[in-house]
Amino acid sequence: MSNEPLQVAVIGLGGFGRQALEAIACSESVKLAAVADRDHPTAASAAGIAEVPAYSDYRSCLAEARPAAVCLDVSPKAAAELIPACAQRGIHVWKNVPLARNLEDAVSMVKTMSDASLKLTVGTHRRFEECYHQAWKMRSQIGQAFLARAHYLFNWGPDLGWRGDKTSAGGGALMDLGYHPMDLLVWMLGLPEEAYGFSASVTMPHDENQPQAVYDTDDTAAAVLRFGSRCMASVVTTRRSGPISESLCLHGAGGSMEVSADCCLVRDPDGNVIDRSESATAPLSASVKHLEAFVQAIQTDSKTYPCSGWENLLTMSVMEAIYLSGRTGQPESPPRLLEPHNLKVADCMKCTPPKIEEATEDSDA
Repeated sequence: MSNEPLQVAVIGLGGFGRQALEAIACSESVKLAAVADRDHPTAASAAGIAEVPAYSDYRSCLAEARPAAVCLDVSPKAAAELIPACAQRGIHVWKNVPLARNLEDAVSMVKTMSDASLKLTVGTHRRFEECYHQAWKMRSQIGQAFLARAHYLFNWGPDLGWRGDKTSAGGGALMDLGYHPMDLLVWMLGLPEEAYGFSASVTMPHDENQPQAVYDTDDTAAAVLRFGSRCMASVVTTRRSGPISESLCLHGAGGSMEVSADCCLVRDPDGNVIDRSESATAPLSASVKHLEAFVQAIQTDSKTYPCSGWENLLTMSVMEAIYLSGRTGQPESPPRLLEPHNLKVADCMKCTPPKIEEATEDSDA
């Protein structure tokens, strides 16, 4: 294992890219090699602070900065073009959510990186947040879950950028915001057998002083999932209504659990609180833990690591099933959508550490 910091470039300076810059600055395991963004002043400003080269052309960044790994905060369409370029140059990838525009793109990207013996991890950083991680470890206290509820509500505003373009994004609120609660449900409960859902665009009041943006991705979505015969879940998301609200609830024969970024509550069947955990860490710490787990997997050439592209194919199959259900008007099966790609759940789990809590705790050391 090398003791030298891993050279990392950040490509794209949206929310995830800026968060990655902060995480890199907090970690001794990595060193920023370069910064890139289509908007050159944005790239130059960030690069000036960090005293690294700035690029507005992504491929030039890969060729000239020669990082060992990149953080990609770009549209799914751009990622589908950049990830093969990273694979050709032997560059590992830490990518923002969603993994891809659709399941076909996702499988192609994952296999491309795997064939090159490179790591691809996806920014599902809630798994590293203290309260969600605590819920994962404590979930057996409520017994076998029979019901789950998850939501993510957020008013994004009128400037959607590439997120408003289906060709670039693949989907809207469900694919972007909904990816996080969906990942948590798959993490906690496994892959659902069926998914039934709807998505729609919401017409906002027209402001004569503000030009109306044109977009073709969904603003709001709702889905019902069936995990075998004994458990069901609902997921609701929108990017057109504040305040920001996000939580996951699990209900079992032994009680219930309600989790957010700040708090994890465990209740008995009557609703009395029997355990309460609150986050004692800053929100950035989850990104730092994820980054360092990723770097450790690269430096040790570990076959398993958290939030791999392979495991994210499960979440992508659920997204695909919900969008398909909206078109067919009937439940669709995520496992069946994996079959044309010659994939089963076990294939998608092959890079997942046997015990996620151990991988996360090791990254704290």
